[in-house]
Amino acid sequence: MADRDEVQVARWSQIRERVGECLRDLRLGSEATSQARLSGDLEDLGYHVTQSMISRYEQGLLEAPLTLERLVGWALCCASLSAPAFRELLELAGYYLPWSLEDLSRFDRLLRHYRALPLPDQIVLRRSLLWNVLGLRASDAGRDDRGAGGAGGERDGIGNPNRPARGR
Repeated sequence: MADRDEVQVARWSQIRERVGECLRDLRLGSEATSQARLSGDLEDLGYHVTQSMISRYEQGLLEAPLTLERLVGWALCCASLSAPAFRELLELAGYYLPWSLEDLSRFDRLLRHYRALPLPDQIVLRRSLLWNVLGLRASDAGRDDRGAGGAGGERDGIGNPNRPARGR
């Protein structure tokens, strides 16, 4: 294994339990979201994350870190973008989003308000908001974390603490 890979594995091993706790805190925040609903909501955003995977991430058991897009998607689906656990999670993973706490609180209120709409409308809003939070244009939406580098352009899956998530 290359030295860089060993460093990345060691870093993930150090933070994965705390990352799991933050993910659980996001899901069980002010308006608890079930693992089943979160799994479905993430699937609607285009991310295949099963209930089992959610459980294992929350327990700190999975070997691979979540990408920035999935971390933001997780918080967005739980309407927890303004939660202290989300800020801690981004910090642990080495990411920075250029949004104020007030901005993130507005996103959360908007998401909670739109829960009353039909599911297709909720999906459209969440997808649009995900790309907005990540600082991407709608034309970039097709280039998600399934491709090389993802929206944040991260190289190591854990992130670069000195680079904002917003595209350059």
